[in-house]
Amino acid sequence: MAGEIKDVSDELFLDLLRKEKRFIVVEFWSPGCSVCKEVEPEVLKAQAELGPDVLFMRINTDHNKQLATRYQITGTPTFVYFCKGDKIGGAIGYINATVLRNTVKDLIRHSASCPSGKRVSYEMDGYG
Repeated sequence: MAGEIKDVSDELFLDLLRKEKRFIVVEFWSPGCSVCKEVEPEVLKAQAELGPDVLFMRINTDHNKQLATRYQITGTPTFVYFCKGDKIGGAIGYINATVLRNTVKDLIRHSASCPSGKRVSYEMDGYG
């Protein structure tokens, strides 16, 4: 859904991770995190630019401590990238829409675990 990123719990996330074939971007966040609030419009912009081929989710670390521990989340926001259930990368802290979009495109393009079907087109517009 454009304009909104779904907040998920441990159980729903693990179920989606097993079943989902699309590339997944997970933002681990916490309610008291000011940077999480600042980065939200950038994440929404990247989500809109990447379209339906990429699934965006958010996980509240205060409510999902086991999952945060499982993925070694030490600060928020932390972005973790998955392809076919495999963790293939991540980033910690503020990230703008261009960097997020281009990182996802690069990971899809170059990761062996990503779907081999339709690829997200790649454009050379840098990371900054």
